[in-house]
Amino acid sequence: MQQLINIGVDPKPGHLLHNWQHAETFLQQYGLDGFEIAPHGNFESSLLPKSLVKGLHLTFFPILLPFWQQDSEALLSIFGDWLTVEQYYGGLEPQCLVDTYVHQLNMAQDLNVPYVVFHPVSCDMEHLFDFAFPWQLQDTLKASAALINAALKQSYFTGKLLFENLWWPSSFRLDSRDEYDQLRKLINYDNCGLCFDTGHMMATNTQLMNESEGVAFLMKKLHQLDLCSEIETVHLNANLNGSYIKSAKLNQQPYLHCDDFWHQLEVALKHVSLIDSHSPFTQVSLVPLLELIKPNHIVHELGQPSLAHWQRSIHAQLPLVTLC
Repeated sequence: MQQLINIGVDPKPGHLLHNWQHAETFLQQYGLDGFEIAPHGNFESSLLPKSLVKGLHLTFFPILLPFWQQDSEALLSIFGDWLTVEQYYGGLEPQCLVDTYVHQLNMAQDLNVPYVVFHPVSCDMEHLFDFAFPWQLQDTLKASAALINAALKQSYFTGKLLFENLWWPSSFRLDSRDEYDQLRKLINYDNCGLCFDTGHMMATNTQLMNESEGVAFLMKKLHQLDLCSEIETVHLNANLNGSYIKSAKLNQQPYLHCDDFWHQLEVALKHVSLIDSHSPFTQVSLVPLLELIKPNHIVHELGQPSLAHWQRSIHAQLPLVTLC
């Protein structure tokens, strides 16, 4: 089992590490095996050190359905004008999303990483707070599958494609085993599996009060799903933000003082960060959970507002993975 940490790359390693030499020293400091990278921008894989990259998180396009379906009315309602649509997605046609994924899948193959992570998700700005998305899970799964199928067909990637759970209704959040089974039937690629995000799953239960309850809930959920054999990678972090999720649902005018899409996006991103704070586990052994799953990779996916904060979080969570 390899233990990783996550960083964005552009191709510089994140916003807190000076260069790749610093990044390697940082890994060695904690006895970690490498990075799960999230690429930003179009650059060559040769600019990254192969030995340090152990996984790749594909770019996340959360407002997927209206763009993939080319719903002009919905897009203009969300973004205001076509220039903003183009700036947000990187183009005006669905092929631009496919091209992004083809580039990243090929990058993963060139770096010889064993897996990539993909979010089968669609949300919108209007219902981000109340969770009342006006479409069905099947709509999200079909669009997500069409997108990744098109990219896989045009790429030479042969590694494992992992689907990651999120907390939004009408998206892939693993409420039942059937969600995974449905998705697998839609994907024209055999080498698939799961990236199980503990914090995202905990966010689906707003009644959790402490870490012990959280781990018990995760283990109960995993027994119900009967999918541990499909889990290649675990994104490991804690989430006890249920009270915020419940209170935010009552906010009927979250964008009241926003004058354009970018201002709305700022509010939305802050809201998401308060739901998904990427906090470390600090109090309870994670050994029983990990022994149940037996993943090949653990990614300590923790908040990075500053180097000191990130270091404290890693230092707090790491011992709980091996604590007897």
